[in-house]
Amino acid sequence: MDPLTHLVAGYTIVKSGLNRDTGRWGTIAGVTASLFPDTDSLLGLFLGTEFTIKYHRYLTNSLFLAVPFSLLFAWLFVKISRIRKFRSFFIIWLVEILAHTFLDLVTSYGTMVLSPFSNARITLDWVFIIDPFLFSIFFFPIVALWIFKRKARAIARCSLALATLYVSLCAANHFWALSLAKTHAREKGLVVESLASLPQPLSPFYWGNYIATKERIYVGLVDLIGARHQNAGPDASFFRRFLARYQPIQYIRYRPWERYEASPWVKKALVLEGVQTFLWFARFPVARYSGVVDGHHRVTLYDLRFGVIGDRRPFRYTVDFDQDGNTLRKGFTKRRWLLSGD
Repeated sequence: MDPLTHLVAGYTIVKSGLNRDTGRWGTIAGVTASLFPDTDSLLGLFLGTEFTIKYHRYLTNSLFLAVPFSLLFAWLFVKISRIRKFRSFFIIWLVEILAHTFLDLVTSYGTMVLSPFSNARITLDWVFIIDPFLFSIFFFPIVALWIFKRKARAIARCSLALATLYVSLCAANHFWALSLAKTHAREKGLVVESLASLPQPLSPFYWGNYIATKERIYVGLVDLIGARHQNAGPDASFFRRFLARYQPIQYIRYRPWERYEASPWVKKALVLEGVQTFLWFARFPVARYSGVVDGHHRVTLYDLRFGVIGDRRPFRYTVDFDQDGNTLRKGFTKRRWLLSGD
Protein backbone atom coordinates (compact mmCIF):
# COMPACT_ATOMS: atom_id res chain seq x y z
CA MET A 1 0.00 0.00 0.00
CA ASP A 2 1.22 3.52 -0.69
CA PRO A 3 2.68 5.55 2.21
CA LEU A 4 -0.13 8.15 2.24
CA THR A 5 -2.76 5.46 2.78
CA HIS A 6 -0.64 3.94 5.55
CA LEU A 7 -0.35 7.39 7.12
CA VAL A 8 -4.06 8.22 7.18
CA ALA A 9 -4.93 4.66 8.20
CA GLY A 10 -2.46 4.82 11.07
CA TYR A 11 -3.87 8.12 12.28
CA THR A 12 -7.44 6.81 12.15
CA ILE A 13 -6.50 3.61 13.98
CA VAL A 14 -4.78 5.38 16.85
CA LYS A 15 -7.66 7.88 17.15
CA SER A 16 -10.14 5.02 17.51
CA GLY A 17 -9.16 4.77 21.17
CA LEU A 18 -5.60 3.46 21.31
CA ASN A 19 -4.28 6.83 22.51
CA ARG A 20 -6.86 7.37 25.24
CA ASP A 21 -4.27 7.39 28.05
CA THR A 22 -1.22 8.63 26.13
CA GLY A 23 -2.73 11.65 24.40
CA ARG A 24 -0.71 13.48 21.78
CA TRP A 25 2.32 11.26 22.30
CA GLY A 26 0.16 8.24 21.63
CA THR A 27 -0.97 9.80 18.36
CA ILE A 28 2.64 10.51 17.38
CA ALA A 29 3.56 6.92 18.24
CA GLY A 30 0.68 5.57 16.17
CA VAL A 31 1.51 7.61 13.07
CA THR A 32 5.21 6.77 13.40
CA ALA A 33 4.45 3.08 13.82
CA SER A 34 2.15 3.10 10.79
CA LEU A 35 5.06 4.26 8.61
CA PHE A 36 7.85 2.30 10.28
CA PRO A 37 7.66 -0.88 8.13
CA ASP A 38 8.36 1.23 5.02
CA THR A 39 11.64 2.59 6.36
CA ASP A 40 13.45 -0.18 4.49
CA SER A 41 12.40 1.46 1.22
CA LEU A 42 14.48 4.53 2.11
CA LEU A 43 17.62 2.45 1.74
CA GLY A 44 16.47 1.48 -1.73
CA LEU A 45 16.74 5.13 -2.78
CA PHE A 46 20.49 4.90 -2.24
CA LEU A 47 21.20 1.21 -2.88
CA GLY A 48 19.11 0.73 -6.03
CA THR A 49 16.15 -1.24 -7.32
CA GLU A 50 17.73 -4.65 -6.81
CA PHE A 51 18.11 -3.95 -3.09
CA THR A 52 14.49 -2.78 -3.01
CA ILE A 53 13.03 -5.96 -4.48
CA LYS A 54 15.19 -8.11 -2.21
CA TYR A 55 14.56 -6.35 1.08
CA HIS A 56 11.50 -4.10 0.84
CA ARG A 57 8.70 -5.66 2.92
CA TYR A 58 11.24 -7.96 4.54
CA LEU A 59 12.32 -7.72 8.21
CA THR A 60 10.24 -4.65 9.03
CA ASN A 61 7.12 -6.55 7.92
CA SER A 62 8.00 -9.78 9.71
CA LEU A 63 5.33 -11.23 11.96
CA PHE A 64 8.09 -12.73 14.09
CA LEU A 65 9.68 -9.33 14.70
CA ALA A 66 6.52 -7.29 15.27
CA VAL A 67 6.60 -7.89 19.03
CA PRO A 68 10.35 -7.16 19.47
CA PHE A 69 10.03 -3.96 17.42
CA SER A 70 6.99 -2.91 19.46
CA LEU A 71 8.77 -3.56 22.76
CA LEU A 72 11.79 -1.53 21.65
CA PHE A 73 9.84 1.48 20.44
CA ALA A 74 7.41 1.40 23.35
CA TRP A 75 10.40 1.69 25.70
CA LEU A 76 11.79 4.50 23.54
CA PHE A 77 8.52 6.48 23.61
CA VAL A 78 8.23 6.08 27.36
CA LYS A 79 11.71 7.61 27.67
CA ILE A 80 11.02 10.44 25.21
CA SER A 81 7.50 11.36 26.38
CA ARG A 82 8.08 10.65 30.08
CA ILE A 83 4.63 9.08 30.11
CA ARG A 84 4.92 5.83 32.07
CA LYS A 85 2.46 3.89 29.96
CA PHE A 86 4.69 1.21 28.50
CA ARG A 87 1.82 -1.21 27.90
CA SER A 88 -0.21 1.42 26.04
CA PHE A 89 2.69 2.38 23.78
CA PHE A 90 3.42 -1.29 23.15
CA ILE A 91 -0.19 -1.97 22.08
CA ILE A 92 -0.17 1.09 19.81
CA TRP A 93 3.02 -0.03 18.07
CA LEU A 94 1.95 -3.64 17.75
CA VAL A 95 -1.50 -2.84 16.35
CA GLU A 96 -0.12 -0.28 13.89
CA ILE A 97 2.66 -2.54 12.61
CA LEU A 98 0.24 -5.43 12.13
CA ALA A 99 -2.28 -3.12 10.41
CA HIS A 100 0.46 -1.89 8.07
CA THR A 101 1.48 -5.46 7.29
CA PHE A 102 -2.12 -6.44 6.56
CA LEU A 103 -2.57 -3.49 4.18
CA ASP A 104 0.59 -4.59 2.39
CA LEU A 105 -0.61 -8.19 2.21
CA VAL A 106 -3.84 -7.26 0.43
CA THR A 107 -1.87 -5.79 -2.49
CA SER A 108 -0.13 -7.75 -5.26
CA TYR A 109 3.46 -6.73 -4.55
CA GLY A 110 4.27 -9.53 -2.13
CA THR A 111 5.25 -9.29 1.56
CA MET A 112 7.81 -11.49 3.31
CA VAL A 113 5.91 -11.82 6.58
CA LEU A 114 7.78 -15.01 7.51
CA SER A 115 11.22 -13.39 7.31
CA PRO A 116 13.96 -14.02 8.33
CA PHE A 117 13.01 -17.71 8.26
CA SER A 118 11.52 -17.57 4.78
CA ASN A 119 11.70 -15.10 1.88
CA ALA A 120 8.41 -16.29 0.39
CA ARG A 121 6.46 -13.31 -0.95
CA ILE A 122 2.91 -13.75 0.33
CA THR A 123 0.03 -11.80 -1.16
CA LEU A 124 -3.77 -11.77 -1.01
CA ASP A 125 -4.27 -9.80 -4.27
CA TRP A 126 -7.35 -7.93 -3.03
CA VAL A 127 -6.57 -4.21 -3.37
CA PHE A 128 -4.54 -2.20 -5.89
CA ILE A 129 -1.41 -0.71 -4.35
CA ILE A 130 -2.77 2.86 -4.78
CA ASP A 131 -6.50 2.80 -4.12
CA PRO A 132 -8.25 6.20 -4.05
CA PHE A 133 -11.39 4.75 -2.46
CA LEU A 134 -9.58 3.20 0.49
CA PHE A 135 -7.50 6.37 0.91
CA SER A 136 -10.69 8.47 0.95
CA ILE A 137 -12.33 6.21 3.53
CA PHE A 138 -9.46 7.02 5.91
CA PHE A 139 -8.81 10.62 4.85
CA PHE A 140 -12.20 12.35 4.92
CA PRO A 141 -13.06 11.16 8.44
CA ILE A 142 -9.80 12.79 9.58
CA VAL A 143 -11.26 16.14 8.49
CA ALA A 144 -14.37 15.32 10.50
CA LEU A 145 -12.19 14.43 13.49
CA TRP A 146 -10.86 17.97 13.60
CA ILE A 147 -14.33 19.50 13.32
CA PHE A 148 -16.12 17.19 15.76
CA LYS A 149 -13.33 16.51 18.25
CA ARG A 150 -15.67 15.20 20.94
CA LYS A 151 -16.83 12.45 18.58
CA ALA A 152 -13.38 11.65 17.27
CA ARG A 153 -13.32 8.10 18.61
CA ALA A 154 -16.73 7.21 17.13
CA ILE A 155 -15.84 8.76 13.77
CA ALA A 156 -12.56 6.86 13.64
CA ARG A 157 -14.26 3.58 14.45
CA CYS A 158 -16.88 4.17 11.74
CA SER A 159 -14.06 4.80 9.29
CA LEU A 160 -12.39 1.53 10.26
CA ALA A 161 -15.68 -0.34 9.90
CA LEU A 162 -16.23 1.15 6.43
CA ALA A 163 -12.65 0.28 5.42
CA THR A 164 -13.27 -3.29 6.55
CA LEU A 165 -16.39 -3.48 4.40
CA TYR A 166 -14.54 -2.06 1.40
CA VAL A 167 -11.65 -4.51 1.69
CA SER A 168 -14.20 -7.31 2.08
CA LEU A 169 -15.85 -6.16 -1.18
CA CYS A 170 -12.47 -6.25 -2.90
CA ALA A 171 -11.84 -9.74 -1.51
CA ALA A 172 -15.19 -10.97 -2.82
CA ASN A 173 -14.49 -9.42 -6.24
CA HIS A 174 -11.10 -11.09 -6.26
CA PHE A 175 -12.58 -14.53 -5.76
CA TRP A 176 -15.18 -13.75 -8.44
CA ALA A 177 -12.54 -12.71 -10.98
CA LEU A 178 -10.31 -15.64 -10.01
CA SER A 179 -13.15 -18.06 -10.70
CA LEU A 180 -13.39 -16.62 -14.22
CA ALA A 181 -9.71 -17.32 -14.82
CA LYS A 182 -10.09 -20.88 -13.54
CA THR A 183 -13.11 -21.43 -15.79
CA HIS A 184 -11.23 -20.16 -18.85
CA ALA A 185 -8.24 -22.38 -18.11
CA ARG A 186 -10.49 -25.41 -17.66
CA GLU A 187 -12.50 -24.73 -20.83
CA LYS A 188 -9.33 -24.29 -22.92
CA GLY A 189 -7.68 -27.36 -21.44
CA LEU A 190 -4.64 -25.40 -20.26
CA VAL A 191 -2.05 -27.10 -18.09
CA VAL A 192 -1.71 -24.37 -15.48
CA GLU A 193 1.51 -23.71 -13.58
CA SER A 194 0.24 -20.62 -11.79
CA LEU A 195 -2.91 -18.55 -11.88
CA ALA A 196 -3.90 -15.24 -10.33
CA SER A 197 -6.38 -12.41 -10.49
CA LEU A 198 -4.77 -9.08 -9.68
CA PRO A 199 -6.52 -5.80 -8.72
CA GLN A 200 -6.28 -2.95 -11.20
CA PRO A 201 -6.32 0.86 -10.86
CA LEU A 202 -9.36 3.11 -10.37
CA SER A 203 -12.05 0.55 -9.60
CA PRO A 204 -12.53 -2.45 -7.28
CA PHE A 205 -14.33 -4.08 -10.23
CA TYR A 206 -11.34 -3.96 -12.60
CA TRP A 207 -9.21 -7.11 -12.54
CA GLY A 208 -6.37 -8.63 -14.50
CA ASN A 209 -6.50 -12.41 -14.87
CA TYR A 210 -3.18 -14.19 -15.39
CA ILE A 211 -2.85 -17.83 -16.41
CA ALA A 212 0.69 -19.18 -16.72
CA THR A 213 1.49 -22.43 -18.53
CA LYS A 214 4.92 -23.84 -19.27
CA GLU A 215 5.31 -21.85 -22.48
CA ARG A 216 2.86 -18.92 -22.29
CA ILE A 217 1.14 -16.47 -20.02
CA TYR A 218 -2.46 -15.56 -20.85
CA VAL A 219 -3.66 -12.14 -19.71
CA GLY A 220 -7.31 -11.06 -19.67
CA LEU A 221 -8.61 -7.75 -18.32
CA VAL A 222 -12.16 -7.73 -16.99
CA ASP A 223 -14.72 -5.24 -15.71
CA LEU A 224 -16.96 -7.32 -13.47
CA ILE A 225 -20.03 -5.07 -13.66
CA GLY A 226 -19.49 -2.55 -16.47
CA ALA A 227 -20.77 -2.23 -20.01
CA ARG A 228 -18.77 -3.11 -23.07
CA HIS A 229 -16.29 -0.44 -24.18
CA GLN A 230 -15.49 0.23 -27.83
CA ASN A 231 -11.86 -0.11 -28.87
CA ALA A 232 -10.11 3.23 -28.57
CA GLY A 233 -7.77 4.48 -31.26
CA PRO A 234 -4.31 5.94 -30.67
CA ASP A 235 -5.75 9.47 -30.74
CA ALA A 236 -8.22 8.77 -27.93
CA SER A 237 -7.63 10.19 -24.47
CA PHE A 238 -5.62 8.21 -21.95
CA PHE A 239 -8.72 7.64 -19.82
CA ARG A 240 -10.74 6.29 -22.74
CA ARG A 241 -7.91 4.00 -23.83
CA PHE A 242 -7.56 2.81 -20.26
CA LEU A 243 -11.27 1.98 -19.94
CA ALA A 244 -11.29 0.17 -23.29
CA ARG A 245 -8.86 -2.41 -21.90
CA TYR A 246 -11.44 -3.75 -19.45
CA GLN A 247 -14.41 -5.63 -20.87
CA PRO A 248 -17.45 -7.31 -19.30
CA ILE A 249 -17.26 -10.97 -18.38
CA GLN A 250 -18.78 -12.24 -21.63
CA TYR A 251 -16.27 -10.28 -23.73
CA ILE A 252 -13.00 -11.12 -21.97
CA ARG A 253 -10.17 -11.80 -24.38
CA TYR A 254 -7.02 -13.47 -23.13
CA ARG A 255 -3.84 -12.30 -24.82
CA PRO A 256 -1.09 -14.96 -24.97
CA TRP A 257 2.49 -13.97 -24.19
CA GLU A 258 5.41 -16.26 -24.91
CA ARG A 259 7.29 -16.57 -21.62
CA TYR A 260 10.88 -16.91 -22.80
CA GLU A 261 11.67 -16.13 -26.42
CA ALA A 262 13.56 -18.88 -28.23
CA SER A 263 16.89 -17.11 -28.48
CA PRO A 264 20.37 -18.21 -27.38
CA TRP A 265 20.83 -14.75 -25.86
CA VAL A 266 17.72 -15.18 -23.73
CA LYS A 267 18.93 -18.58 -22.54
CA LYS A 268 22.29 -17.06 -21.68
CA ALA A 269 20.65 -14.24 -19.73
CA LEU A 270 18.34 -16.50 -17.70
CA VAL A 271 21.22 -18.12 -15.79
CA LEU A 272 22.77 -14.84 -14.58
CA GLU A 273 22.56 -14.13 -10.88
CA GLY A 274 20.84 -10.76 -11.24
CA VAL A 275 18.28 -12.24 -13.62
CA GLN A 276 17.60 -15.04 -11.13
CA THR A 277 16.82 -12.38 -8.53
CA PHE A 278 14.41 -10.75 -10.96
CA LEU A 279 12.71 -14.09 -11.69
CA TRP A 280 12.33 -14.71 -7.94
CA PHE A 281 10.58 -11.35 -7.59
CA ALA A 282 8.48 -11.43 -10.78
CA ARG A 283 5.21 -13.34 -10.74
CA PHE A 284 4.61 -13.40 -14.49
CA PRO A 285 7.98 -12.81 -16.13
CA VAL A 286 8.63 -12.69 -19.87
CA ALA A 287 12.02 -12.37 -21.58
CA ARG A 288 12.64 -10.89 -25.02
CA TYR A 289 15.66 -10.57 -27.27
CA SER A 290 15.65 -6.87 -28.17
CA GLY A 291 18.17 -7.18 -30.97
CA VAL A 292 21.43 -5.31 -31.36
CA VAL A 293 21.42 -2.01 -29.47
CA ASP A 294 24.50 0.23 -29.63
CA GLY A 295 26.46 -2.69 -31.01
CA HIS A 296 25.46 -5.05 -28.17
CA HIS A 297 23.00 -7.93 -27.95
CA ARG A 298 20.22 -6.94 -25.54
CA VAL A 299 17.80 -9.09 -23.58
CA THR A 300 14.93 -7.42 -21.72
CA LEU A 301 12.78 -8.98 -19.00
CA TYR A 302 9.37 -7.75 -17.83
CA ASP A 303 6.86 -8.69 -15.18
CA LEU A 304 3.44 -8.65 -16.86
CA ARG A 305 1.63 -7.77 -13.64
CA PHE A 306 3.06 -4.25 -14.06
CA GLY A 307 2.32 -3.95 -17.76
CA VAL A 308 -1.35 -3.02 -17.95
CA ILE A 309 -1.12 0.79 -18.16
CA GLY A 310 0.14 1.56 -21.64
CA ASP A 311 3.83 0.76 -21.82
CA ARG A 312 4.44 1.36 -18.12
CA ARG A 313 6.44 -1.58 -16.88
CA PRO A 314 8.45 -0.79 -13.76
CA PHE A 315 11.09 -3.27 -12.65
CA ARG A 316 12.24 -3.80 -16.23
CA TYR A 317 15.54 -5.73 -16.24
CA THR A 318 18.00 -5.48 -19.13
CA VAL A 319 21.16 -7.41 -20.01
CA ASP A 320 23.70 -6.41 -22.66
CA PHE A 321 26.18 -8.88 -24.15
CA ASP A 322 29.14 -8.19 -26.42
CA GLN A 323 29.66 -10.13 -29.63
CA ASP A 324 31.61 -12.82 -27.75
CA GLY A 325 28.81 -13.40 -25.25
CA ASN A 326 30.41 -11.59 -22.31
CA THR A 327 28.08 -9.68 -19.99
CA LEU A 328 28.74 -5.99 -20.40
CA ARG A 329 25.92 -4.48 -18.37
CA LYS A 330 22.94 -5.74 -16.46
CA GLY A 331 20.44 -4.14 -14.18
CA PHE A 332 17.05 -2.54 -13.81
CA THR A 333 16.35 0.02 -16.49
CA LYS A 334 16.45 3.62 -15.32
CA ARG A 335 18.27 6.81 -16.18
CA ARG A 336 21.64 5.21 -15.57
CA TRP A 337 22.75 1.60 -15.69
CA LEU A 338 23.31 -0.50 -12.61
CA LEU A 339 26.81 -1.69 -13.41
CA SER A 340 27.69 -5.14 -12.20
CA GLY A 341 29.74 -8.11 -13.24
CA ASP A 342 29.08 -11.81 -13.18
